[in-house]
Amino acid sequence: MYSKSVLVGNLARDPETRTAGDSKVTRLVVAVNDPYLKDKVSFIDAEAWGKLGEICEKYLEKGRKVLVDGRLVQDIWEKDGKSQSKIYVKADNVQFIGSKNENPQNSNNEDEGSSSSNNYDDDVPF
Repeated sequence: MYSKSVLVGNLARDPETRTAGDSKVTRLVVAVNDPYLKDKVSFIDAEAWGKLGEICEKYLEKGRKVLVDGRLVQDIWEKDGKSQSKIYVKADNVQFIGSKNENPQNSNNEDEGSSSSNNYDDDVPF
């Protein structure tokens, strides 16, 4: 049995990809606003493995709104004789919400007011 988690928020930084054995893993940090406390934001780590991680690395950037669906994982290790732990979401699915031009970090507004748009989503394989 595992704990299902769904996060909706904006990426706090660009995705970071590293190699773990024979696989690649992409780390996402999702800033999630508390619906009851307006000034409270939680920064939740998520990991996307394999092809999903490669897609995230290629198409996502800081500020982009995402929905991350996965399971909670707790890593536990020893450091300097003390037990350490970290909880994160291992992503089964990452959905890109809104268009690339809705990214608050994007200062290029050339598509505003235009009926044509950048159809980069046609390249996304899902």
